[in-house]
Amino acid sequence: MAPPRALPLPHFTLPPLAGEDHLFVAALRSHISASPTPAAASLSRFLPGLTPLRLTHLLLLLGPLLAQGIPHGLLPSPPPPLPLAVLLHSLPPRPCAELLASVLPSVTPHAFPDLLHHVLLTARLAAGAQRAAAVPALDVLFSSCARDKKLSRATLAYRAMRAHGLLPAVVSCNVFISVALRLRRPEIAVSFFREMRRCRMSPNVYTANMVMRAHCALGQVAEAAQVLDEMSDWGISRTAASFNTLIAAYCRDDGGVEPALRLKKRMEQEGLMPNEVTYNAIVHGLCKIGNMRRANRLVAEMRENGVPPNTVTFNTLIHGYVRLGDNEAASRVHEEMMSARVGVDMVTYNALILGLCNEGKVKKAGRLVQELCRAKLEPNASTFMSLIVGQCKRQNSEKALDLLNAMKKSGFHPNYDGYKMVVSTFCKNKDFEGALDVLRDMLARCMAPDKDLLHEFFEGLSKAKKLHLAEDLRSVANGKRFIPDVYYTGAYRNKDEERNER
Repeated sequence: MAPPRALPLPHFTLPPLAGEDHLFVAALRSHISASPTPAAASLSRFLPGLTPLRLTHLLLLLGPLLAQGIPHGLLPSPPPPLPLAVLLHSLPPRPCAELLASVLPSVTPHAFPDLLHHVLLTARLAAGAQRAAAVPALDVLFSSCARDKKLSRATLAYRAMRAHGLLPAVVSCNVFISVALRLRRPEIAVSFFREMRRCRMSPNVYTANMVMRAHCALGQVAEAAQVLDEMSDWGISRTAASFNTLIAAYCRDDGGVEPALRLKKRMEQEGLMPNEVTYNAIVHGLCKIGNMRRANRLVAEMRENGVPPNTVTFNTLIHGYVRLGDNEAASRVHEEMMSARVGVDMVTYNALILGLCNEGKVKKAGRLVQELCRAKLEPNASTFMSLIVGQCKRQNSEKALDLLNAMKKSGFHPNYDGYKMVVSTFCKNKDFEGALDVLRDMLARCMAPDKDLLHEFFEGLSKAKKLHLAEDLRSVANGKRFIPDVYYTGAYRNKDEERNER
């Protein structure tokens, strides 16, 4: 199927100046062109008579002088589309981008198509008969819309360019793809890249790397690997970042460490040295599957190849040991980290605190909290949650509740698991009044207790003969909405017995 024929750029002519219009524009042009450059305040007497037609003719006459800067106050706000379009064509790319950055926020969604139409309409008028002269202004408009995170406007600008046989520069395309990734819209990045390939636009290494990231974000690791393989066919040399993107994607999946190691070997065969990003990704994958011996061997290889382990490396090892319940090994890694004078951050402390709290060693965890405070670090949500875990392990429901309240006062929002642990601990301690208070807080925050938690709470109330407390939940916010009536009546037990009989 033959590609559609490109539309010609439209011809557009301005009405000629005559009479007072001609005299006004001639006087203002002479004033602006004077040497030395007149002060901005001296334009004030001209501004009331500056109509869009006069301003458009003036911009066309000033021409090269605009590259030195637009006289302050010459362009009204918001600017009329016709003179603004002519001005965009008259400016070099950088001043054009700076002007658009200041103007685009004031352009409403309904006014943008009109501006785009005028940029196309004035292309021949501003640049003569040279067809390619329309590309810079439209290209800058496309990339400026993307930088402003207005992808729908950028798409309109691109479609207008393509309809007239014009294509943006690859740098502008990279801006569009990069913004799509920052906005967490990888599907838009992939779709636009396919459009680039259909239009035979040559990508560069940055394009390819970003498209690989987009595929990985969509879970399309095989498609990302295909992009890596095809880079050489596009005349692009693969970089360490290209391999690292795919290696990290492999290591995020279970069972993806072996493909990542093969990719690392291929990387070395192509003369690219693995860096700390490469090693950290694979170490993370190995720690995730609990293969700490192999992870340590890889860290030793890092040192042999002159790549010193950094904070991320040590944090990954510490977290790997904590997941296995080996807090002694995690402490040794921490000591090694300190002796190597590698920076310690909140991730380090949170991993160590979590390990201690999982074993119920809340005093040691408290000393670590004091240590991180001395290091001028502030406890975050993960710190509080770890401490709550520790107190719940020791059945200290009151202290766990104090930590939950301290967490809220610090501006953090406890998650459902945190609330559930505290309620369950109160129930185990037969303190149903405390459990009721936490449940009220949960319901006020629109958190619906799950079946297991409701069974534990209501069964405890029944055995303690305190079912009257349950009635208090009906009156609180969301009490009837999130807790079925069968729990208030006790009928849920009959339903469970019927299921068991079946």
